Amino acid sequence: MKAKAVILNLAICLISTSSYCLDHEIIFCGEKIPVDDHFVADKLMNIIRKQINYVNLPELRQRANKYFNIVEYYLKATGLPEDFKYLAIVESGFTTAVSKVGAAGFWQIMPATARDWGLTMNEYVDERNNIYKSTHAACKELARNYLYIRKNYGISSWVLAAAAYNHGVGNIEKAIKHQGKNYFQMNLNAETATYVYKIIAVKELFEYPELYMKNFGYNVFNTVSPKLPTQEDLPDVSDASTFSSMTLKVDENDGNHPDRLDTANVEFDRTKVENYLPDKKMRFGKVKFIYAQIIGKYKDFKDGDLVSFELNNDLQVGNSFVGKGTIIQWQGWKIDDRIFIDLGFDHNVILYDLLNTHGVSFSTLKKKEKVIIMVNTVEG
Repeated sequence: MKAKAVILNLAICLISTSSYCLDHEIIFCGEKIPVDDHFVADKLMNIIRKQINYVNLPELRQRANKYFNIVEYYLKATGLPEDFKYLAIVESGFTTAVSKVGAAGFWQIMPATARDWGLTMNEYVDERNNIYKSTHAACKELARNYLYIRKNYGISSWVLAAAAYNHGVGNIEKAIKHQGKNYFQMNLNAETATYVYKIIAVKELFEYPELYMKNFGYNVFNTVSPKLPTQEDLPDVSDASTFSSMTLKVDENDGNHPDRLDTANVEFDRTKVENYLPDKKMRFGKVKFIYAQIIGKYKDFKDGDLVSFELNNDLQVGNSFVGKGTIIQWQGWKIDDRIFIDLGFDHNVILYDLLNTHGVSFSTLKKKEKVIIMVNTVEG
């Protein structure tokens, strides 16, 4: 006789992050963001929450999806981490904006930098507004920052290369000399001090939206923020439960840190770029995969509805154990015609379909459809 299935509600059954031993990890450009520093955790969570009040996220996601393949092509061709595609969102939101100091285009490139990398600027054309050529130039600038810091200070950090993109490599060099190599411990100007946090915040919202929706109370990628914030609405640093024990740490031995980057000799072939299909295989460290199947019908699915699954294998996350055959309900959100489902264990347990794609398509959200659950098995 089949073991009795137990319905577990997320709000009741899932243990808090403090009670299991796995680290809540965030990765940016191959540099680890493990779990301990409350100051940094609160700052990141506050920035994530503030994004929804000042940005039209549904419109931004549509623009980003239009350009991501182009940007990913150049990042891969020049040997830069794919996460830098989120830098363009922070800089311009993928618009051809012009700043008060003269930076322009998708990557907000200053005139002197544009000239360094051969971009044409005259009364008729400004190639900083050309997504292909400006992206290639931005890749060269990021690589130059990275290699300069590595050569002169022996520090392998894409985080510092990103900070230098915002503040200038000379200013970051001064900070390194007087404050050390860790961006997250540096005392910088207000804009640069939050710059990398903003990039990470956008990456988190774009790549793991289901982990944050419960904090907002609505689907931020389907609905514009209901109102601009008043002073009373601004996030309280004490209210950052999603990151209650997270720290950010630059790890020089992790990620892609080459001795040299050949960013110049990238073939400019518009057809090749536009037809580029990025490798979307899952990129994980030490993990295991278990299976589950969907239970119930979801023809009338709405954002925030619970989706039921029956586990085909035991699910163990740290000290938390849920046995095979258990039926569990998890909350889902519809984004880009896919359903992203919060499994309740932050980044340690993520749902994929059988094609190894994050979330499930709406058409496969039906009874007996199988899904994959990725479980991080690395102990903290």
